[in-house]
Amino acid sequence: MKGRRWTEEEDQLLRDLVLTAIESGKSQIEAFVEVGKKLDRTPGACGFRWNAVLRQQDLKAYVDAKKKRVYKQLQKKKGDQLDSLAQVIPLIKELDKDGRQVKDEIKRLTKQLSDTEKAVFELETENKKLKEEKRSYDWYQSEVKDKYEDLLRLLQSMKEQTGVPDLVMKNEKAQQVNAESELEESS
Repeated sequence: MKGRRWTEEEDQLLRDLVLTAIESGKSQIEAFVEVGKKLDRTPGACGFRWNAVLRQQDLKAYVDAKKKRVYKQLQKKKGDQLDSLAQVIPLIKELDKDGRQVKDEIKRLTKQLSDTEKAVFELETENKKLKEEKRSYDWYQSEVKDKYEDLLRLLQSMKEQTGVPDLVMKNEKAQQVNAESELEESS
């Protein structure tokens, strides 16, 4: 039915649905489709009627609807920001708690490191002392061995000079072997 006139009721329905759509953040095209279905008109005819006639007749209502949409969008954004902030606060608290735990762990590990360094220093000092004692012991053992060898040479020399029988020498040789084995066992 082309060219059918718009009635006052149809104009009012189109105006109300388009202004409601604008306020709620929907597109005007969505409103044109909805009105077109209700009035058995095309969305294009509804859009033309709105843009050419109705919007100009009630420009204040159109501007007010746009203001309300912007206000709602700002309120929603503000609410989202507040929600975001409300979500951030527990995270900050959790991070602060974690930070304190990390600081405590650092203190504990620093003390453990200090204790370990002290123990290492004490062990190094003891190791140095034990090495000096071993050198001293090795020197002492070398001195005893040298004196023992001198003593054996002296006995050999005495035997040659005095003519002591071999039996005495064999006894001395056995004692020498025993003394050497005792020295080796003690080191």
